[in-house]
Amino acid sequence: MSATGDPTPFPTFGAHLHARMRAIGSAVCLGIDPRPADHPLTHPDRVAGDPAGVAKGVVALYRSVLEASHQRLACVKPQSAFFEALGIPGVIALAQVIADARSLEVPVILDAKRGDIGSTAEAYARAYLGDGVWSADALTVSPYLGPDTLEPFVSAARSHGRGVYTLVATSNPGAAAWQDQRTDAGRLMHEHVADHLQTLASEHGRYGAIGAVVGATRGPRLATLRERMPDVLLLVPGYGAQGGSAADVSQAFDRDGLGAVVNASRSLMPSVDAADFTAAGADARSRVEAMADAIAAALAAR
Repeated sequence: MSATGDPTPFPTFGAHLHARMRAIGSAVCLGIDPRPADHPLTHPDRVAGDPAGVAKGVVALYRSVLEASHQRLACVKPQSAFFEALGIPGVIALAQVIADARSLEVPVILDAKRGDIGSTAEAYARAYLGDGVWSADALTVSPYLGPDTLEPFVSAARSHGRGVYTLVATSNPGAAAWQDQRTDAGRLMHEHVADHLQTLASEHGRYGAIGAVVGATRGPRLATLRERMPDVLLLVPGYGAQGGSAADVSQAFDRDGLGAVVNASRSLMPSVDAADFTAAGADARSRVEAMADAIAAALAAR
């Protein structure tokens, strides 16, 4: 089922995502992290600090970006926290951005990093993987309360043809402090998570509902985790502004150039010199195209 409850020809999220990647020849995931004060077209001063006006500006900016660049976007990844920081108008804006992306047939990965137990996890799953206004095609989750916390999300994803991307080896500087600790079983902590995800994925076939977040800045670990999780979709942040290159992220893909999408946020944002929303969209499109072409070239060179 689609996020609106309509029938979909794709049995799994992975099938949906890969069909789009093949159709457009791109693995680019646009990170949507609104920072209104960073761009003149969304700056609070433009609307005398009115929160609703700021949120409308955010919607207008990203609508222009999506309309201009959607033909080269494999998916988009709105970061829930940036919208929540804008208050009630912000979460309304999030629902609108999700709707705008879906109207252009661009899959939506909601980056909310939820993780909880029992009925609370089930409620999160209903909110983000059900049929509500914030429902997405996939959701990011945190596994560190234990494997049972993933079950409600995985169950909801499989029931509705959605996906779940679990944090495994992230791109932040302090990630290794805990994720790379070796346990009594001899594996690194993130390897325990990776192995659990591979088991979940293998139960229902390759590239279905199960995904993992692995940072582009993790060096050779990215290639190792690709091999360790052959049936798992990878979401790779850290490209561009965080230092990851096209050669780095190419390690996340299988031999067919599938199995992964690469996220970038700041490096794909329109220049602050964009005079209006149309110019902003055109500038973002050129950035998306450059990233898509760079990744394609890196994959061809492997």
